[in-house]
Amino acid sequence: MAAAEGGKPCAAPSALTRAGFALPRLARSLEKKEPTTILVVNSASTAKRAGTDEAGKDSAAKDSATKDSAGKTVARRSFPSYIEETLRARYPEGGIVVATRSAPRATAEAMLDDLPEMLAETKPALMIWQTGTFDAILGAETSAFSDAVGSGIRLAHAAGADVVLISPQYSPRTALAFDIGPYTNALRWTARLEGVPFFDRYAIMRFWEDDGIFDLDASRPSPTLFDEVHRCIGRLLVGLIVDGVDLRTLGSR
Repeated sequence: MAAAEGGKPCAAPSALTRAGFALPRLARSLEKKEPTTILVVNSASTAKRAGTDEAGKDSAAKDSATKDSAGKTVARRSFPSYIEETLRARYPEGGIVVATRSAPRATAEAMLDDLPEMLAETKPALMIWQTGTFDAILGAETSAFSDAVGSGIRLAHAAGADVVLISPQYSPRTALAFDIGPYTNALRWTARLEGVPFFDRYAIMRFWEDDGIFDLDASRPSPTLFDEVHRCIGRLLVGLIVDGVDLRTLGSR
């Protein structure tokens, strides 16, 4: 259990934070102490909060800012910056860079057109793929969604990158507007079929809401809520990534 700023515990059931599958490509890069890129794909929050430029590219470590209810400027960081910061501290040799590429309104199938270029440009050892939100909004066929995600995983593997899938975020308000459940289930089963870790962000955030760790339905959310949630997401993701790296390391002995 890690703590977010302000004392909020970054707690989640262990079943939701285990990798389950190894990350051999990332492990090899870290073992060789090579410059290592982690690519975070298709994050609406990253696109809006982390200084995205016109091409949908940004630096994970670049902060953004917003105004609170009193008009004060509040710095905001999205979870890729916490991943970069924490993994750099854990693996200081070689250098880890987290790059982001965003297409907030793209379905998984539409992303297949852009993934080869993203992978060729960044040459990541790990691709973290957030997907499913826009597919749910459009009511896309879950079978077509699963097929597209599986194709994207295979594209990444062919390019030399491991993959971690991330489900959409949970919000009590958007949960009433469209049903994420079938797409989260599709991601879980596709991850198992393709042998890649799955980070169920939806279930983790639902756990936080139900246990009162974070109030995600507040009419006036805390000005630090965004940062606290993203810090916890980042730290739990790092735990899953390290678990996947360790699985490969142990399995190779």
